[in-house]
Amino acid sequence: MAKTTIFYNHNFYYDFSQIISADDRGLQFGDGAYEWIRIYKGHPFALSYHTDRLYRSMRLLGIRPVTAPDEFTEIVEVVVEESEIEEGYVKIIVTRGTDDHNFSIPARNALKPNVLVYAKPINLESIAKAQLGVTCTIMEDDRGHHSDILSLNQLNNMLARAEAQKKGSYDAIFIKDGLLTEASHSNVCIVKAGVIWTPATNEHMIRGITRSLVLSRVAPAAGVTTIEETVDPVKLEDVMNAEEVFLTNSIDGIIPVLAIDGKPVGDGKIGNVTKKIQEHYAHLMSDGLP
Repeated sequence: MAKTTIFYNHNFYYDFSQIISADDRGLQFGDGAYEWIRIYKGHPFALSYHTDRLYRSMRLLGIRPVTAPDEFTEIVEVVVEESEIEEGYVKIIVTRGTDDHNFSIPARNALKPNVLVYAKPINLESIAKAQLGVTCTIMEDDRGHHSDILSLNQLNNMLARAEAQKKGSYDAIFIKDGLLTEASHSNVCIVKAGVIWTPATNEHMIRGITRSLVLSRVAPAAGVTTIEETVDPVKLEDVMNAEEVFLTNSIDGIIPVLAIDGKPVGDGKIGNVTKKIQEHYAHLMSDGLP
């Protein structure tokens, strides 16, 4: 049976009580960064990719690192082992630290960041259902700048997804100035003429780990060409007229989109390219990735 194991500022705990201050800036302002890492067959998947992205987020937020990457690796592995979770996720949270209700960003070295790491089991039935295909809703991306930072302040994304879910959709696909950015908690790929197209990384989208693995490892192994488009960005009409559309995220993996705003994608079934990507991503997870 899974048990709660929490790492907080160089100590291990077994419940959440009395370890987070009400003055923590992560609680007060969402001032911090986080990572969600899939636990697959008792091991954290692509952990080094997540820690690299966490350090990028901390750098962009001006949060000084207090834990080395190899120490994060050891902490996560201990938390996973202690939790006895076979299928689940690890969440790493780094907040700027504890401070008075100061509505400004303190100097980089003014506060000592707080580090929280814990693991939770996952609903495999929910993942399996998503991987059979979902529907999505188009929404205008009005989130502003810095959407490429995986910060603790994700309220705009959650509100967008809640609105999409009210319409019976799995996720909201964001369009900014007529161009595809991402979905509320996933990256988006489309298929045209058997080729995977996806927007190039920019300040309006998270640098998704699963997206990166699809482009660098999974698609080449599946014999599928990919284009990370910068010269000719992916437009709304490209999304609506695509042969296939799929989402990528670290928890649900590769998620086929069968309809957008009630309009079927292709023939309304999982496309051949998406199936190949799902199969080869599953192989990569089974092989493991540090």
